[in-house]
Amino acid sequence: MCGITGIISKNKLNKKVIEAMTKTLIHRGPDGFGYYYGKNFIFGHRRLSIIDISEAGHQPMEYIDRYVITYNGEIYNYIEIKNELEANGYEFKSHTDTEVIMASYDAWGVKCLDKFNGMWAFVIYDKQEDKYFMSRDRFGKKPFYYYKNEDTFIFSSEIKAILTHPEVKTSPNITFLEDYVKYGCKEYTKETAFENIYRFDFSSYFEGKFEDIINSFVQIKFWRLKPNLSNENFDEEKLKEYAKKYYELLEDAVRIRLRADVKVGSALSGGLDSSSIVYLVNKLLKEQGKEDLQETFSSVYKSAETKYCDESEFIDKVANYLNVHSNQIEPKEKDVPREHSKMIWYVENPPEGTCMSGWYTFKLVSQTDVKVTLDGQGADEQLGGYLSYLINYMVSLDIFNMIKETKYWFKIPNASKYVNIGIIIGLFRKIFGDIFTKKIIKFFFKRDFEFNLNQKLANDINTKLITLIHYSDHISMAHSIESRMPFMDYRLVEFLASVPACYKMRNGWTKYIARVAFDGKLPDEITWRRDKMGWPIPENYWFKGNLKEWFIQKVESSSLVKELALNLNIKQELDKNTNIVKLIRYLNIVEFENLFLEK
Repeated sequence: MCGITGIISKNKLNKKVIEAMTKTLIHRGPDGFGYYYGKNFIFGHRRLSIIDISEAGHQPMEYIDRYVITYNGEIYNYIEIKNELEANGYEFKSHTDTEVIMASYDAWGVKCLDKFNGMWAFVIYDKQEDKYFMSRDRFGKKPFYYYKNEDTFIFSSEIKAILTHPEVKTSPNITFLEDYVKYGCKEYTKETAFENIYRFDFSSYFEGKFEDIINSFVQIKFWRLKPNLSNENFDEEKLKEYAKKYYELLEDAVRIRLRADVKVGSALSGGLDSSSIVYLVNKLLKEQGKEDLQETFSSVYKSAETKYCDESEFIDKVANYLNVHSNQIEPKEKDVPREHSKMIWYVENPPEGTCMSGWYTFKLVSQTDVKVTLDGQGADEQLGGYLSYLINYMVSLDIFNMIKETKYWFKIPNASKYVNIGIIIGLFRKIFGDIFTKKIIKFFFKRDFEFNLNQKLANDINTKLITLIHYSDHISMAHSIESRMPFMDYRLVEFLASVPACYKMRNGWTKYIARVAFDGKLPDEITWRRDKMGWPIPENYWFKGNLKEWFIQKVESSSLVKELALNLNIKQELDKNTNIVKLIRYLNIVEFENLFLEK
């Protein structure tokens, strides 16, 4: 895991510029740096040593005097790919996945991407063909930003590096920020909060010469998720098969993500997803003969005023049950202004909320000798983990199953409103048909609606989940920690997309097959827990309490907020029962403006 920079240009290249760009990424790679100077390009790199921590892993790296790469990420199945390449006569000088990427490109061309299981953003220059090969992983875990004009292409892992280049002309992207204020983050789009700075598409590649970059820069998708849209009836035997397959795939996803030459730990929230990861890490470490206790890391809120966000009861239960060493940290109200500013500097595009639970968790990790964490991000959007998915699920059922499911879900706190909406839309659909029902929903609610749960989940994986993953990477790397996500193993994602919806939500339970798969492996209070929280943050208490005046002064001081929300009365909104997350968007814009726009 590292930070990459580069300049490709027909103009004279300045060594000091690439050095200044690369220096901004020191947090992404505190273990080393390097540059490669070509005829019309310069590559820069900051290294966070995880696999083959010797000098053999130094980047930018050359291979067979033909390819040069600057790369950020991990290919978890690099050992299996390396074995296949060696069987075909390829030789290697290091034990890195970096060298395997270049050998794979030499052997299979762009089809090498189909073999990679991991997260990546890289640029390869082919000296022989005088062309470039660029790619970003299936779920956009690793960031890749770029700026280009008529004669220069500049890229980096972070926007702040691009901003140091003297040729870069940018300003706030008002359209992007207006959309953010209304709807929240959209880190899956090509646009960013900066005019003329763009994101390389996830699950995509580019291959071509310099002229192709400048003239068109067409990015081609190499992978798409194809959900199973059939409405099948529940079958007990199939449930057992699906649960077994789910467990096996998740276990193997964890196994290959434990590959590292540094110490590995886990983030633990106390929910089923992170607890499942901690369970599997524990199991696999014991099988490998490692006797040290697994390190877990959690943000907690034990103070009386913030207890409503605290999950330490469940965290402690998992830690005691599995005998792991639980590291815990409590974000303090007085520190929020300072830490919030730091967070915005590292995530760059304004996020949703303050991200303080994740921020403090990785801050805690950075105070130990753990350099890699395995985290539970991604399961909810694949398994139907949110009650809001009940709307799509209920709509897809026939009358008999709708009535049957309703009696279970009405017993669940906060579920009835989603059930009712689902029933109304479902009945309306059966009377008036799909097309007319979708038009009515679009007219009144200004949004598209999916009748099929699996299609809705697939849509969210390609939008909301990409956004969550984006911020997870920036927050972990701000603390020089590599965050790995077993639930984002593409084999598991494809499998869960193929599982019919009736095995994901059933009889009043979300994530049903996951609960069945881990039944008996974790305490019942975890496996069959209903009160999902998911890294809650006491933002209401902070910003409607002692930090209220600070919040108001910050927002009222911003010229950019005034431009985006002319009639905003932030004091009045805070006094009302307005969703605090929506109001925090303005606070995030203020800090974005102060850090990146004011000169």
